[in-house]
Amino acid sequence: MSKVRTIITTDMEVDDMNSMIHLCLYLNEINLLGVIYTSSQYHFNGDGVHTLGEVTPHYRTSGPTGLERPRTSYGPDPDAKDLKCFRPFPMGWIEKLWQGPYADAYPYLKQHDETFPTPEHLLDITKYGNIEFEGDVRFDTEGSNLIKKYLLDDDMEPIYLQSWGGINTIVRALLSIYDKYHESEDWNRIYNKVVSKARILGVTKHVGQDNSYIDAMIPELYPDLICLSTEYLYGLYNASNAAQKDCVDMFKGKWMLENIHNHKSTLMDAYHLMGDGRRIPGEADIYQFGLTSVLDFGFPGTKPIQMNPYDFVGEGDSNTYIPLFDFGLRGLENYNYPTLLGRLFIDESKKPKAGNPMTGEGILFNPFIKAYQEDFAARAEWCYLEYKNANHAPIVEVEDFDINGKPGQTVDLKVFVKEPDGDDYSVVWEHYDNFSSYSGSESIRVFEPEKECTSLTIPSDAQAGDYIVLILRVQDKANKPMTSYGQVVVHVE
Repeated sequence: MSKVRTIITTDMEVDDMNSMIHLCLYLNEINLLGVIYTSSQYHFNGDGVHTLGEVTPHYRTSGPTGLERPRTSYGPDPDAKDLKCFRPFPMGWIEKLWQGPYADAYPYLKQHDETFPTPEHLLDITKYGNIEFEGDVRFDTEGSNLIKKYLLDDDMEPIYLQSWGGINTIVRALLSIYDKYHESEDWNRIYNKVVSKARILGVTKHVGQDNSYIDAMIPELYPDLICLSTEYLYGLYNASNAAQKDCVDMFKGKWMLENIHNHKSTLMDAYHLMGDGRRIPGEADIYQFGLTSVLDFGFPGTKPIQMNPYDFVGEGDSNTYIPLFDFGLRGLENYNYPTLLGRLFIDESKKPKAGNPMTGEGILFNPFIKAYQEDFAARAEWCYLEYKNANHAPIVEVEDFDINGKPGQTVDLKVFVKEPDGDDYSVVWEHYDNFSSYSGSESIRVFEPEKECTSLTIPSDAQAGDYIVLILRVQDKANKPMTSYGQVVVHVE
């Protein structure tokens, strides 16, 4: 199976930095085509001449220069129109990550998987997009041209465009294609190619981190463009207090210091934590989380949250790449099936309500996220341990991914497990209602669910067209355990 093609655009907020560092451990799982600096309503570097109001009349940027005072209302601050830059991100941060911490870890990482990209390759695909102002789509950039190149190439596999900041560089690429081709006889073919390949993660049809998506009328120019959002959220601010109960301790300072920021790897030590003593150049004082243990965004109606030193800061943009990792789940094959962050939704109105991620109230339970955090800890050791001394995930081979059967029929489930390190492991078959399509009343139970090869009787009241998603969870019994999955779908004839 080929690796998923993807391009990242980022405005380099501190949680973007953490998302990028964390992603370094998973670069063997995807085909990363580009990493592009962009702007947003929260970060733009300016051009040294113009103001925000001159370039983007309908800006969303809020807060005065430096954010010396909290905002008193939502919406743009009238003072913002005169800004020539706003919370400018440190130029070259990504290149320094590849040349420094990632390069230090690379000799070890490639022992664990030779497909980890070289630092030189990552430098080559790191580009600058439209960074000057929020919603700035005035010019083609090397970043927008890279996106355009892959949207127009002859490889028809999807390209997942990740928006960690504003979407303006992605929009610029789409506008450039439209401007060049929309009056030509070839437009229908070009249009169909773009909308069949592009998958945008991190922005919905009407919401992004800047104004460019609506104001550039991309939904009007490309009405069939697919935007995706995840069922579950990962790594938002205050996760050390508000994450689900089975893994909330894995976002606290004690766990972070033991497993991630443990002075054994320059790559993992680059990961930002609350109160770790580090200042980010260009960032406003209230967002210098390395210098405080208080989480305070200054939003109306919100109270400062007291945290502990070295607690998890945030990785809010990892939601755009975690679904791209295989791990044996089939959520990219069919968006009704799960990824590590549950189902992907094109229509936001059909997405379950996610609750309040800042307080944890009403958040949806993600059955895969605890194992993902454990995987984080295990892969962190890949940065400094040789292959023989580190742990590796079990390999799950499914004999039949899709099984057809009639109501009342018993079908066989056959999966074979290889353990690369020779560790013992546990297995369990699980059925999830929310990933299946079965409206009957009978219980669905796998016979002998703790065996790799077993069977299932299809409910007698199942209807033709129903499908039942079964997932085998395999976890090794190691000091830093890792989990893999095998997903079988039983289709009712």
